[in-house]
Amino acid sequence: MALTLDKRTTNAEIDVSPYGELVTATITVPTTRFGDLEVEEDIIIYLPEGIIGFEQWQRYVVVRHDDNSSFRWLQALDSPAVAFPILEPREFRPDYAPTVSTSDARALQITADTPVLMFAIVTVPPGNPDAMTANLLGPIIINGFTHQGRQVIIQDDGYHTRHKVVDELRRASQVSPVACVAMPRRRERAAHSA
Repeated sequence: MALTLDKRTTNAEIDVSPYGELVTATITVPTTRFGDLEVEEDIIIYLPEGIIGFEQWQRYVVVRHDDNSSFRWLQALDSPAVAFPILEPREFRPDYAPTVSTSDARALQITADTPVLMFAIVTVPPGNPDAMTANLLGPIIINGFTHQGRQVIIQDDGYHTRHKVVDELRRASQVSPVACVAMPRRRERAAHSA
């Protein structure tokens, strides 16, 4: 049985900002784009299978470079140069509700009630940002409780690897938004289970 992900999880706390103060144990990560980042161990995302074509890197952090932008970066912690521009698909496609295979749902330990984060990798052609595309066929899905994730190939027709973001934004103005679900941090979950 496949699982349709129709809930949106938004959590600013999963982002690391090069400008903010941190309150838990941190590690310093050198990056090519952002310099040294102080990363809370609590917000590290684990992709045990990596990203297609980049399988050797499994630890990431989401970096919000500009608080006024929907764009973020998925920065590899073990390679300073590896970072992917990402967007939450529902930022430009509010009706996006992909169907994930049972094996992917099992591997991620998600059910219909599990909060998830979902990101699409964005490609921006040099000198032509209006032609940017997003991969809606292979989103990165992250279990909001465990911070374990994976890039999945969804089972729906109609999605592909090069959705034109500007065209989708025009289309999105015609579709109503989806409700948000908050994602607890690891230390909050530990307090609830104690």
